[in-house]
Amino acid sequence: MSTTYIMLEIAIILARTLIELIFFAIGASVFSFLNVVIYRLPRHIQFSLGKSMCTSCGHSLAPNDLIPIVSWVRLKGKCRYCGEPISARYTIVESIGGVSAVVCTLVLGINIWALIAFLISGVVTVAAYILYDKVKNKES
Repeated sequence: MSTTYIMLEIAIILARTLIELIFFAIGASVFSFLNVVIYRLPRHIQFSLGKSMCTSCGHSLAPNDLIPIVSWVRLKGKCRYCGEPISARYTIVESIGGVSAVVCTLVLGINIWALIAFLISGVVTVAAYILYDKVKNKES
């Protein structure tokens, strides 16, 4: 194998990795919004308007508090304003979104079918978490 061929292979691997990191970030961002839907929909709170806020103190979150996964890690799982713990569940849902986006594009390619599969995974995730909360609250 020539050096040019090896360099080309490395460039392809790096490009594909960058593309998948971008899809992970997009998936995590979409599922970050779905966290809002999971929280607000059963409480009959409009999820398309209003700012994100701490569920403990009600303080509006700053833009740098809303970076999927990164903000939770940076804040060590606690609200910047009141210090109360933030559920790891938000980060788990965002991670599910990132992984879902990557898996959909790896398995199906970058096309409409991957988008449809990703959207279905989002609907299933929202339904599963809302149902889980409903069952959990009945048991309490």
